[in-house]
Amino acid sequence: MELDRGSAVEKSVLYDLHNHVARIKLNRPKQGNVVNEDNLGLLNQYLDDAVNDENCRVIVIEGSCGVFSRGMDFKNLLKNSGEEISLEFSRPYIDGVMKIRNSPKPVIAAIDGEVLAGGMGIALSCDIVLATEQSLFGLSEVIFGLIPAYVLPFLLERVTLKKARYIVMSSKKFTAREYFNLGIIDDITENEKLEKKLTEYIKRLLYSSPSALAITKSYTDRITGLNLSDAVEAAGEQLTELLNNKKNINAIKSFMEGGSPEWMVKYRRKKD
Repeated sequence: MELDRGSAVEKSVLYDLHNHVARIKLNRPKQGNVVNEDNLGLLNQYLDDAVNDENCRVIVIEGSCGVFSRGMDFKNLLKNSGEEISLEFSRPYIDGVMKIRNSPKPVIAAIDGEVLAGGMGIALSCDIVLATEQSLFGLSEVIFGLIPAYVLPFLLERVTLKKARYIVMSSKKFTAREYFNLGIIDDITENEKLEKKLTEYIKRLLYSSPSALAITKSYTDRITGLNLSDAVEAAGEQLTELLNNKKNINAIKSFMEGGSPEWMVKYRRKKD
């Protein structure tokens, strides 16, 4: 199902829901899929649509034609440079990356091409980051007197403080292989096999309990920063709650008897 919010030619972001998977595509590659009021508004709306739709269980964010996102729309920034820029200027971006980060449904970034500056925040706020070998990543804000302030919190969830500083201060571009070795992206694939790799992950997620996937996110947030004793205490509470859930017990029984849990669905990719 594709939502009708104007023609596909006019829209800077596309939305399609098929077989429990919502695909959100940044659709202005010639402009670098830069982030601005136009596409951030649509991105936020489509994220809300996906999270609130009971038929959606997985969200995919992708670019088009060799570009994921090159970050901030400098033309839009310069247009507003004569006035004092307030925090509200960044609010749509903040809302977008936090909706991705805190989505109760798993979000996959499927990257084939360039990911720069603020585009990195969109990618790294996702739960799973896939990229093709040809993809390039970069944070060059320091060259312009800026820093990737909104990207760093998400980068620091994936690498150490010193490594994050190195990535920012070097201002260099990194290959997908380099970022994979650093642990910043989760998997890489040959250029023409991104869709196949993406399908593999979607199938695994659709085999899994939607509730367990959501709890994985909330639970890991809950125990992060706790000392070991408190983390183990939280673990006991969480596991006890899950083991007392009849739906989970039925799923275990079904598995033991050679069946499948009720939430397992088969994924068939939509034909082009």
